[in-house]
Amino acid sequence: MTAIETIRQDHGALIRELEAAGATIRGKAISCPFHEDRHPSASIYRDDEGVWRFKCHAVECGFIGDIFDVRAQATGRRLEDVLREANPDTRHNPSPRPRPQEHVYATIEDLRLAVSRAGDIEAEYGYVNPDTGRTDLLVFRVTTPGGKAFRQAHPVNGGWVQKGPPKPWPLYNRARIRAADSVVVVEGEKCVHALHDIGITATTAPAGAGKGGYADWRPLAGKRVVLWPDNDVAGRSHMTQVAALLERPGPVPRVSVIEPADLDLGDKEDVFDFIEQCRAVGMDPRQAVLDALSKARPCTVAGKLKVRLDDSIAGRRRPVAFPWPKLTELSRALVQNTVTLLCGSPGATKSFLLLECLAHWHEQGIKTACYCLEEGLDYHLNRVLAQREGNSDLTREEWQEEHPDETRAAYKRHEAFLDDFGRWLWAAPDTTPTKADLARWVEARAKEGCRVVAVDPLSAAEETRDVWVVDSQFVNEVKRIVRQYPVSVLLVMHPKKGHGKGPGTLDDLAGGAAYQRLAQTALWLEYHKPPVTKRVAQGPGRGDMEFNRTLHILKARNAEGTYLGLAFGFNAKTLRTSEHGVILHKDDS
Repeated sequence: MTAIETIRQDHGALIRELEAAGATIRGKAISCPFHEDRHPSASIYRDDEGVWRFKCHAVECGFIGDIFDVRAQATGRRLEDVLREANPDTRHNPSPRPRPQEHVYATIEDLRLAVSRAGDIEAEYGYVNPDTGRTDLLVFRVTTPGGKAFRQAHPVNGGWVQKGPPKPWPLYNRARIRAADSVVVVEGEKCVHALHDIGITATTAPAGAGKGGYADWRPLAGKRVVLWPDNDVAGRSHMTQVAALLERPGPVPRVSVIEPADLDLGDKEDVFDFIEQCRAVGMDPRQAVLDALSKARPCTVAGKLKVRLDDSIAGRRRPVAFPWPKLTELSRALVQNTVTLLCGSPGATKSFLLLECLAHWHEQGIKTACYCLEEGLDYHLNRVLAQREGNSDLTREEWQEEHPDETRAAYKRHEAFLDDFGRWLWAAPDTTPTKADLARWVEARAKEGCRVVAVDPLSAAEETRDVWVVDSQFVNEVKRIVRQYPVSVLLVMHPKKGHGKGPGTLDDLAGGAAYQRLAQTALWLEYHKPPVTKRVAQGPGRGDMEFNRTLHILKARNAEGTYLGLAFGFNAKTLRTSEHGVILHKDDS
């Protein structure tokens, strides 16, 4: 093992390098030093080769790399310079000892024979330099006993060596890139060929996800570029990194990105799979790909702003209104592409409040969905029936038994509404869903066109040992979903374990910093037993009022209600909630 390989497999060395770069490390919680990361969003992991790597899970960053990548990024130097400095043979000796000579294969046939010892060569991809006509890099796709693998080789004096060329690595398909105005960036040479076969120019960087920083992206300068990620977290992170890298060469390309989930692709599926699926159902794959490319979303700042402005002009960014006008005005919680947290201690009647909202929106023709993790579907529909009748007795089996005619009559009056409304409620199955399951469910509802998607309560999802990692992954997935679909996500939360019954702060939410960063709006429902009396502003009037609930607006990024409290009343007979007004402090006139 070389000195470089030893360092790359040293966990402590990576930790020290991150700390030197400015990362804050507390156990598994790591703040990324390469963007403003007020709440830890990164982690480290060991890959299949035993190399320790650092990964930032923040969508706006997406950095992935080993200790030397971290050092290069932190110091603004080229990776090859960092590696040369770290080599003990050259670091202190102006006349370094020559490295052991690598095996040179005299012919391409000799090289293929050597590669085939690892497994069957499935495909061979040549990265041809359009200026010289020479192959700068060969990539072999190999089927090994352990699965798919790739081997790189490049030419040297006297033949070929089985390793990648000096960085930066070339892009694939450069001759066609040069002649094209528009280029699709995909992950893998196989996908490039699938697009070429239907007359669309594409390219890829060698070595796949996470290695975008090793490639030379200058051939794409000034072109229209569409990024087509594989349908997984690694693929999206890779294209986020590529989008950032494409901002460097000038003139800057016009970059947009496809969301593979919009195309009904399954987990880890790519453009090759999309084309094959089109052929299987008799669709014209070229036209289907062109349609997908036309829907790519711009990655430029100005392009994103134009989409936002167009949506506002068309009325698509108008917030969904709560049944309570003051809450709507002061929170503007349910603007599209946002997340709202609703927290409160057990018994605060959060679920009643949510059901009242959902039923109200359903009546208004607003498409909503809710995943109810506690109790079955009939339990929640029974509560909705009681709310619509204004009779909490309908939730008690004893009363139903004693008043069968009244119970049947109430059901008959609301049967049609309950049947339609109930189609958009999901109850947890026998096996408690994980947060990954819930993220997939949220995306499925967003794809179906739901304007508001709720989970009640998120904290009832299956717990795992690596809670911080799971929460971070869930947050990143939800963040991606709300950015890609015109949806508002509402997550019902519990306080942290050990929190009392009083009002809390953002730091008292279960899940902590990850969810604070995710949400544009955070609400905390506090119940008062006995009721309290405070001064309340009701329209133009002000006066003392008794009430049994306070809805605290802990965060309102889209409005001016942060830190205000609203006086609410929960009626135990009707199971409905009424809004009284803004609670005034002693110094409010």
